Amino acid sequence: MSVTVAIWFPLGRYHATPWDRSVNEGAVEWPPSPWRLLRTLVATWYTRWPELPARELDRILEELGEPPAYRTPETSPGHTRHYLPDLAHRTGATGNTDLTLDPYRWVPRDEPLLVRWEARLPPEQRETLAKLLELVPYLGRAESVCQARLLDPTEEPEPDGQWWRPGAAGGEQVRLLAPALPVRRPLLELGTVEVRKQRRTVPPETRWVTYTRSVADSPATSAAGESATEVDAIRFTVQSRAGLRSGNGVLLADEVHRIVAGTLKGGRPEVIGHGGAATNHQHAHWVPLASEPDGSAYVTSLLMWVPAGLTQQEVGQILAHARLRGLSGRRGKGYEVKGLPRLDLLLQAVGPVWQVAPELCRRARRWRSLTPYLPVRHHKPNRETLLEYLAGDVRTELGYRGRSADVAVEISDTLSSDWALSFRRYRMKEHLGKARRGYGLTLTFRTEVPGPLLLGQLSHFGYGIFVPDEPDEAA
Repeated sequence: MSVTVAIWFPLGRYHATPWDRSVNEGAVEWPPSPWRLLRTLVATWYTRWPELPARELDRILEELGEPPAYRTPETSPGHTRHYLPDLAHRTGATGNTDLTLDPYRWVPRDEPLLVRWEARLPPEQRETLAKLLELVPYLGRAESVCQARLLDPTEEPEPDGQWWRPGAAGGEQVRLLAPALPVRRPLLELGTVEVRKQRRTVPPETRWVTYTRSVADSPATSAAGESATEVDAIRFTVQSRAGLRSGNGVLLADEVHRIVAGTLKGGRPEVIGHGGAATNHQHAHWVPLASEPDGSAYVTSLLMWVPAGLTQQEVGQILAHARLRGLSGRRGKGYEVKGLPRLDLLLQAVGPVWQVAPELCRRARRWRSLTPYLPVRHHKPNRETLLEYLAGDVRTELGYRGRSADVAVEISDTLSSDWALSFRRYRMKEHLGKARRGYGLTLTFRTEVPGPLLLGQLSHFGYGIFVPDEPDEAA
């Protein structure tokens, strides 16, 4: 017996910020977390049907406590930008404004989001839930106007590979917040301010649940009518008389990013990620590849990996119009960025990343740093050890990318504490004072996971690259 709810979004937009993210990060919680769905029922009860006895609502919440499965329609990211006055702003004056992003997902108006709980509700509880769902005004933020309906058992479709399922293995992954069992309504009623006063990033008695769906059965993303799933990587051979040290690879990544962004100006934000676009790390990664995890090793190739995919038109523009010969750090007359010698990029391969860069993609449980991991959060030594800090940062980064956060993190015993110092850890327009602290890590997952695995700050410019630390059985 199951309970399936269909939810439509008449305005075609879904707004919801994940609990552990800032709205200005541009992240959208999709699909809606189990925690959000149950809170929506409680909020609707308070505002639309207060006559319903609390005990009847509690019984429904108890039955819907286990994480549901989802069938999501095909969506795409979007956002608007707002410049809001700060405390120093004065009427009629310019400046003193703060940029605020409003991220959302475009959702088809006529295709519902399906949520299915494996629960058995007696007829009277199904009737109560059906009425409560009809009263739900929105899901997520108030802009996410919705219409919800409890499906009759005869209407319920059987889940297949396109459904997001909790705890499944392999495929595309996303991490969602769910209540711990048993579900307690008073905790669902906690607001953000109350949670923050407790110095928490997530409400008490909650848990993160990893959802998975089959990649092969996932709806393909497309642009301008072309498939964006067949090609997601371009690899170039790096040729230079002087040789480019791996420690300066960020300079090459930054320069090629600048050139390609200019070539594709006005194109899809999922490719370049310009303008603060919310892409959940689906836009381009520029990965200088060397044979050894050593800053003095030479870069032999540059990988452009776009998880969101590249169309044939975009690949053609990059290869035909991007200036990829005679690259150097020279700026204007006489000024030259030290560490980036004159070099050429020669096309080596185009295709799916598992074919173009197989050394990054095979499945493994144990992974080691190829380039330093640069943490995103600030370390608070009075609250956590260095290892706890790094482990928490890595798990958060994995969660942002929809990867399994069930991982043990170790500081590498084969890479010295000064190893990261041999790498330039700041971009071309930054100065030495902006250099991030780097670490060599070893990650051990409970089950085998596929690559590429790029995490942390500057992960789109060649840092936080992990490679399998296990023998290749096919070798």
